[in-house]
Amino acid sequence: MSPPKKNRSVFFYRRLIAVVAINVLPLLVLSGLLYTYIISDYKSNLIAMMNNQIMLLATTSESALLFDDAEAGERVLSTLELNETIQYTQIYNADNQLFAQYRHPEIINDPVIEHFDKAVEFKNNNIYLNYKIMKNGEYLGLIVMSASTEGLAAQKDHLLMISVLTLLGSFILASLLNWTLQKRLNTPIRDLISLVHYVTEHKRYHKRLDTDQNNEFGDIIAWVNTMLDTMELHENERKASSAKIIQASKLATLGEMATSVAHELNQPLNVIRMAADNCRRKVSTGTADTEYLYGKLCRIEQQTVRAAAIIDHMRMFGRKAEEDPAPVDPRKVVTNSLNLMGEQLRLAGIELVTELAEDCPFVLGHTIQLEQVLLNLLTNARDAIVQREGEAKITLQVFFDDEGVQICTEDTGGGIPEKVLPRIFEPFFTTKEMGKGTGLGLSVGYGIIRDMNGTIVVENIVNGARFKIFLPSVRRIGKTKRHFP
Repeated sequence: MSPPKKNRSVFFYRRLIAVVAINVLPLLVLSGLLYTYIISDYKSNLIAMMNNQIMLLATTSESALLFDDAEAGERVLSTLELNETIQYTQIYNADNQLFAQYRHPEIINDPVIEHFDKAVEFKNNNIYLNYKIMKNGEYLGLIVMSASTEGLAAQKDHLLMISVLTLLGSFILASLLNWTLQKRLNTPIRDLISLVHYVTEHKRYHKRLDTDQNNEFGDIIAWVNTMLDTMELHENERKASSAKIIQASKLATLGEMATSVAHELNQPLNVIRMAADNCRRKVSTGTADTEYLYGKLCRIEQQTVRAAAIIDHMRMFGRKAEEDPAPVDPRKVVTNSLNLMGEQLRLAGIELVTELAEDCPFVLGHTIQLEQVLLNLLTNARDAIVQREGEAKITLQVFFDDEGVQICTEDTGGGIPEKVLPRIFEPFFTTKEMGKGTGLGLSVGYGIIRDMNGTIVVENIVNGARFKIFLPSVRRIGKTKRHFP
């Protein structure tokens, strides 16, 4: 059974994402911390600068508040013109009345400064500071200062842009590096998976992978190639042993069929003998005419061709099969088998019923080997039938559907004992008497069908046994399905 199909690239993509995330995440955290630190430092520096400024103003404005000199207060605040950051500054007296104020020249609208409870507060893109003016413990007034934080916003945008570009560049660089690494890892693994899939699918071990990598993958590939060398050697040895066993079983089948072949050859030889004898008598009496002699010679030729075909088929049957499988016509296999066994079954008084589906698709294998399997089944059925009284009948059927072809044989030979049924395909196991069977026929047949990627099963039926052979077809047939019975 083939393993389920999976998108094997997902594993490497997930690893790529994981590695990139691991590389980028620290940069993201570091950028966030750096961003927070810089912004916090900027705020601290701004607050420190404004605190220094507001404390200086508080000190210099004490005299103006003590003497209620508003003009002096305005002069004190006018020194803020050199500070581009300060937008508004207001001085309130002890009665919380506006005493003096400053507005940056670029600010058009009048200042709107509220009193804040907090000493420092950020609000509406501005920073607000409150500072009480004290003299020897006496409350003189309050200074409220406001500065724009647009510089802080610009600093934030600038830092954010730098962080984004840094992260983006780091992500791209990490992706490229990891993609290159994954490609170097993925290529040999993909080749290895492809090789394993090929070996599993085709049961062939001749392919090898290049071992030009001087790393761990090179070692793995070298060991895989060594393993394939061993598997190929064992497979060749198995095929050689299997071929010898098949050939021995085939020769044994030929020996068992000797009587049947003799009967098959005897009929055309008798016809030839009778035709020749008739011609001799006609010639000796001088009554032979050309048309009569021509007809007899044609009949002799036909029977000679028939006898030669039987002998040629037996010679081909005895040869070793070709190593490479080829398309096989199941109907032709059945016909060839019946040509060899038909006369013997007739002489044994066995009725033969055949049902061969038309337009049957081909299967992949060896014609002679499949014929060997069928001849063995017919021989076993014949031997079982002649040993008992009752109905003598063999049924041979060929069916097919979209998936493959089924060859089915049924006999009335009494069936197989249930206790030996599970062992029926074991090598050297036979239910025949000593000297009447090698025990290799069904075992060899099982191996032949298995090598054709098919299956063979046996079951008992009423008064007999049924063998079913299923073989996958070489091609898919049309829309019409024909189901097995």
